[in-house]
Amino acid sequence: ELGNRKKVTAPNLASLMLLVEEAGKSALLTGDGHWQDILAGLKHHGRLNPAVRAHFDLLKVQHHGSEYNWSKQFSEQISADRYVFCGNGEHENPDPRVVQIICDAAGAAGSPGARLYFNTSSASAPDVPTRAHMARLEKLVKQNQTRYAAKLTAQFCSVPSLELVF
Repeated sequence: ELGNRKKVTAPNLASLMLLVEEAGKSALLTGDGHWQDILAGLKHHGRLNPAVRAHFDLLKVQHHGSEYNWSKQFSEQISADRYVFCGNGEHENPDPRVVQIICDAAGAAGSPGARLYFNTSSASAPDVPTRAHMARLEKLVKQNQTRYAAKLTAQFCSVPSLELVF
């Protein structure tokens, strides 16, 4: 059900989304928005060219990496040097399929690669089920780091934080 808009609540669809640019750097802050709305906003403001993937220095992965807010089509039109995941394992977010799509996009031929930041690790997740989910994600990312070698790096924070991203 990747990208299923019907599974996204109205408050999440109303989420604030921002494109921040300063001193030649850009950050796409997606809130809990749906991938189609993000692309529509970028297109409306002349920031989306169908012939060229839009690239940002940082992309905050929408809705904690939920499968309902992301799609492969989104990854085909958007790329970033750094992806930030704010999910702590609750509701099985970040979703492993979303993480895999981002890893595959970063590792693809012609891609400069990417760094993934997770604000939670298996050691810092709040309870047993979320720790198990984050451990599975750590294993998935490690497998992709091996598969894509130097094109993919990742960091799981042992204390819920994003300080190391900036």
